[in-house]
Parts: sequence; structure tokens; C-alpha cells
Amino acid sequence: MRIQSISHPSVPGLGDVALELPSGLVAVVGGDGRIRRLTQQLVSGRLEHAVRRTAPIVADPALTRLPPELLRLLEDGGDSDRAESVVESGSRLLAMLDGLDRLEDARSRLGRLRSADGASAPGPAPEALLARIRELESAPEELAALEAELRGLREDDAEVTGDLEFATMEWLRERQDAETQLQTYRDRARELKQRLGELMERGEDATCPTCQRPLASHLSTVHAFLEDDWEDVVQDGRWWRRRREQLELKPERLQQLENRSLRLHAATEATAEKVEVARSRLSELEESRARLAAVAGSSVSGPPRTPGAADPPEVSREVWAEVDAALATAARDLRREARDRLLDRMARILGRITAGRILSVRWTDSGQIDLGGVEGSLHPPAEEDGAAAFVAARLALSWAVSRRIEGVAPPTILADAFDRMEEAVQVRTVELLQRMVGRSFEQIVLVTRGEIVDLCPEACDAILELRRDAVAGPTAFRRVPAGLGVLRLIPGGGE
Repeated sequence: MRIQSISHPSVPGLGDVALELPSGLVAVVGGDGRIRRLTQQLVSGRLEHAVRRTAPIVADPALTRLPPELLRLLEDGGDSDRAESVVESGSRLLAMLDGLDRLEDARSRLGRLRSADGASAPGPAPEALLARIRELESAPEELAALEAELRGLREDDAEVTGDLEFATMEWLRERQDAETQLQTYRDRARELKQRLGELMERGEDATCPTCQRPLASHLSTVHAFLEDDWEDVVQDGRWWRRRREQLELKPERLQQLENRSLRLHAATEATAEKVEVARSRLSELEESRARLAAVAGSSVSGPPRTPGAADPPEVSREVWAEVDAALATAARDLRREARDRLLDRMARILGRITAGRILSVRWTDSGQIDLGGVEGSLHPPAEEDGAAAFVAARLALSWAVSRRIEGVAPPTILADAFDRMEEAVQVRTVELLQRMVGRSFEQIVLVTRGEIVDLCPEACDAILELRRDAVAGPTAFRRVPAGLGVLRLIPGGGE
């Protein structure tokens, strides 16, 4: 979905507006703070009498049941400029896409059912569902623990596999080295033995191996020298033979690593199977909760009780209390899972746009966001980091929505918070926005002062400048060159 055009009969400071917006990353630059705020309201359709045309006209069906305030949060951040508000409301938005609205509707109907005079006692169906939910309620914790265990086993497996490969290469290298050294000493011993035989055969007529002169009276000296050398070579050769024999068998450490690697492989496969079982249990838990919500929601439409009939038995009230508690737990789990998903993506985006200066995002018990860096917590965050967290939360929310609806997110409008970030963070954010367009977004509108866009105009698909023309009078939009343009390759280097 994207904004195709915007029109307004008279905007203070902008005049009569008739604007066409392309898809991709669109930058609206220039103007003062008041004009940029008016532009943001105009683009988001929140300015009175503004006419905005989108394509397609109707949003994704999954988004149509969301409240208007959550849709505004998704598109332009709503009325807040704090990351906490985006995370809190965005978690509810994602949870509603996962069925939170149906759970809340079922709880509301259940409350009316319990307080109505004509309520009827529940049948065995909700009791059976409750019993199964009780059996499966530990599935999320079991799955989280097993997935953590599986990650640890895979990390250990990768580490041991690396150690095993290195140890195997060392063993093969040492064995080859021992074989080479043994062969060298054998060749040297054979050469010396041959030389000693020649000395014994020729006697004083034998020649010196260096100067080739007859040895004469030096025969005994050279013979003794060569014999000592031969004995040393034989002794060293025997050591290298034993060394080679030792290396025929794998070293004990290598055998231990192989055994450990096999055990880790087996443990990893077994844990992976347990993870699959836990995932199926979690799916069954979610399905049971959904069926329970459907039962609770449909019970209110049953036949009314006749006037004067006895109150439902006490056990029925207890069952409905358990149904309400189960629905409340399911709703709480949905919101927590959505918030964790949002914080995880937000941390990834912050790590990228801050070049690793901000590495983690944690939700505190007091409902605050705690940013973490290399040296620990950055709380309370600087104004620039708070603005970066707000932008990251907005992008993370739109990304999560695009994954949930299996399509592109609605148009996303970024404004004042972007200008409050550090310049280097702004540049990396623009580069990230350029990469996200097409995969998670069809259109991103960036309303900014313009300095950063001047540094990297090629990252934008379109740039609209807010300028005051001396002849025309009021401030107007002017299209300026953007993108890389068209490259024409001329064969042969011709003109």
C-alpha cells in the first residue's frame, strides 16, 4: 500500500496543494519546524479537509479490524514521540493481529454471561478444554528452555567440530612429518653405511668425500667420524620410527574429541526432536485457547433461562472463573510474545544504525526501555539515543506487521525524531531505509530539514523540496533530482 496523491484547498504556509507521491523512499526537505509538522499531518491525512488517495484504496484485510489510533501509530507514530509508547501500543497491535481482539471479546461476553440472570451452566466442553489447557500451559516455558538448550548444544557442537578438525589436521601433519623424518634418516644411514663399506674395501686408497684426495694416514680418523655419524643417524632414526608407530593410532585427545562430537550430535538431534514436540504442544495450546474463546463467546447466544429458575451450581461459577483466567493468561502471553518480537527487531535496527554502539533493548518492570551498549546500560538515554530508539521502534513495528500479514507494511512517515538523531546515525538510517523498501515497505516518506538528504540523494527515489519562491509567493513543493539516474553504456567507448 502507498500514498498516491494528496490535495488540500488551502494549507497555511503551503497554499493550494495538489501533490503526487511515487513509491519507494520519498524525502520531503526544507521549511521550518511548523511547515514540516503541517506537511507530516498533510501526508498522513490528519489535516482537516485534506484528501488522500491510496493504492489500493482499502488496506490489507488483516489491518481493517485495528482501531484507528493503532493504524495512526503504524503510519506516522500517532501522538507520541517516545519509544516506550510505540513498543507498548505496537505490542498490542501485533497481539491483535494474532487474535488478542477475539480473546478480549470472549472475556467481555463471558463477563456479561456470568452476570446475566438467564445464564446457563456450562456443558462439559469448556471443562474438557480447560483440563487440556492445564496440561499444556507449561508448553511456552518448555519450548523456550528447549530452544535455549538446542542453541547451546549447536554452539558446543560447532566449537567441538572446529577443535576436532584442527586436532585431526595436527595429527595428520605430525604423522606425515614423522614419516618424512624417518625416511630422511633411513636414506642418510644407507648413504653412510655405503660410504663406510667403501672405506673398508679400498683402505688408504679411498678418497676424501670432501676434497677427493686419497685419505692415506687419515683413513682411521675419517672412518671413526663416519661411524659416529652413522650411529647418531641410526639412533635418531629409531626415535622417529617409534614416533611414527605412536602416531599410527589416533591421540587420546583426538579420540576424546571424536567421542564428544558424537555425543553432542546425538544430544542435538534428540533435543531437536523434543523442540518439535514442544512446538506441537504449543500449537495445541493455542488452538485449545482459541476453541475456549469461541465456546465462551458463543455461550452468550444460547437460549435464555426461564424466569424464577435456580441459580447455576457453584461449580459452574468456578469453571467460568477458570475460563476467564485461561483467557486472561492467553491474552497476556500474546502481548508479551509480541513485545519480545518487537524489542528483538528494534535492537537489531539500533545496532545497525548506531554501528554497534547500542546493542540491546530491554523492557523494565516499570514500563521503560533500557538501552544497552558495550559498557552496560545507557539509561537514561541521551536525546539523540531516545530519538534513534523511537525511529527504530517505528521501523521494527512496520517490519513485524509486514511479516505478520505476509506483505508490505502501510506507508511509513518519519519526521521530527529523525532530525534529532546524530548525523552519522541519520546517514546509516537512510541507507537502511533504502534497503528495506521493496521487501517490507512499498513507500517511506521522510520529512526532514534536508542536510542528510543532500549527503546521499542517490538513496532516495524522489525528493520534494519545500521552498518559498519570490515570484509565486507561498511555500510550494518542487521536485528535485534524486536516485542514481539512468546509466547508458556505449559499446567501444564511443561518444
